[in-house]
Amino acid sequence: MDIATEPRLLAAEALARVENHNAYANIAFDALAQRAGISRDVKALAMELLFGVLRNKSRLERTVAHYIKHPLSHTPPFVKRQLLIAAYQLLFLDSIPSYAVVDKAVEIIRLSVGSAPAGFANAVLRKIVSEGEPDFPSREKALVEYISEYYSFPRWIVDILVKSVGEEQAAELSSSLNTRARTIIRANILKNTRDELIEKLEKEYPEIRISRTKHSPFGLEVSGMGDPVRQQLHRDGFYLVQDEGSQLVSLYVDPKEGENILDGCAGTGGKSLHMAALSGNKARILAVDSKTSKMDALRQRAIRTGCSSIKTMSMDLSSAKFEESFDRILLDSPCSGLGVLRRHPEAKWRLERQDVDNLIKIQRTLLENVSDCVAPGGILVFTVCTFNNEETEDQVSWFLDNHKDFEIAPPPENTLVDWDKVLNEKGFLRVYTHRHDCDGFFGARLRRKAS
Repeated sequence: MDIATEPRLLAAEALARVENHNAYANIAFDALAQRAGISRDVKALAMELLFGVLRNKSRLERTVAHYIKHPLSHTPPFVKRQLLIAAYQLLFLDSIPSYAVVDKAVEIIRLSVGSAPAGFANAVLRKIVSEGEPDFPSREKALVEYISEYYSFPRWIVDILVKSVGEEQAAELSSSLNTRARTIIRANILKNTRDELIEKLEKEYPEIRISRTKHSPFGLEVSGMGDPVRQQLHRDGFYLVQDEGSQLVSLYVDPKEGENILDGCAGTGGKSLHMAALSGNKARILAVDSKTSKMDALRQRAIRTGCSSIKTMSMDLSSAKFEESFDRILLDSPCSGLGVLRRHPEAKWRLERQDVDNLIKIQRTLLENVSDCVAPGGILVFTVCTFNNEETEDQVSWFLDNHKDFEIAPPPENTLVDWDKVLNEKGFLRVYTHRHDCDGFFGARLRRKAS
């Protein structure tokens, strides 16, 4: 019995890497799952178990802890992980009978660490089967506490969600953040339209299921084609994997032919590539990131997708100086990342409140520095993938209070998006997981007044 044949061992090993080495769950899992001989079924169940445990970690821990006499932290790590994996199966999945879940967990623990821990696990899991979870706080009388315990979120994150959308919607938002994100691809319009891409996909993958995204005019939700990143059409640059919320950011920037554009925190360049496509390769785009490896990846992606208008530069944007000015700047700033918790549920347990305070300072430093580079009449688009008001509208208010030469710009001119559905009354991009079924994003268009 090993990770090649037993999904619970594969999930537990990935979970250990997340806990011990601060690895991203998807990267840790992919690194393990690439071993030869691991079947698709083993990978699928292991991924479900890994992400299920991470999404519901504190809820599972309170349930297991309820049936043991010592603190859960005193339980050996391997045993604890197998208990959480089994508890997730018992409480959230119904594809495997309860007795089989218990028996398999006990067998794994017995073979791995001995009979005594296996007996302990057997007793705990049978209690969960017979008695279920301990009672939750009253939803009517203590909604915030209920959300925190039922949906498995640290209390400080729930407080942020409540301030952003109110108590009742905070429950909906928390629930949506615990769901599996859709697989979304973006048609590369430098090589094909969305309809032409659909034809290619249906010809290549007879079992594929495709639906057009509601808000982005270039997105497709796909399933039944395997991993989209590993397909030939992707290698040939006909599409990119990019969530619908992320696609809306580049459309919100609204790049034009002939403009000089800066993508200030480009990462591996999904938004740079989209802006290049939207401007027909006729804008000049400088993509900047502090990590050289990400710029290397962007250059390779640009070659594959035919995006010839992008130049890259590795630099620290907080202190970088540019000799030129830009017609448009996209500052997709580091943030708390609450809008992408569906993809990175481990961040719930890694992020601390004080980290957010530090990120707010970083955002302000970046805004201060790049604002000097905006040409008169130019547009600075500030975006973050979070719902936190302190990182979104409060940050914009701070910036405008300290930069009287900037004002809120009107919404984009392009009619490719029904902007009324994704902008608030101030013209800010506000995309929520529970309302739009995509990653959460905030964006503000800030125009430098003509001198």
